[in-house]
Amino acid sequence: MTTQSKTNWSVIGMLVAWVLTLGSFVWNAAVKDASYSTRLNAIENELDDLDNRLDTAESFRMEIRTDLAEIKNDLIWIRRELQQDKN
Repeated sequence: MTTQSKTNWSVIGMLVAWVLTLGSFVWNAAVKDASYSTRLNAIENELDDLDNRLDTAESFRMEIRTDLAEIKNDLIWIRRELQQDKN
């Protein structure tokens, strides 16, 4: 082999090594980005679920509050009726 032939193979080998190195950096960055995207989507879905549960709990709390107000009004009415019957 001549010196020129050895140099060409060395250059080709170095270029292939650099391409593989850069490709691995790009691959790792893409995998990390995909991992973060997946995690963010999972967090967003969980946040939406928690928001829906909070809305349901708020609605349930308002129903209980309304029912308690009705019970209080009924008790006030019963107390007045009992006081009128006493008098």
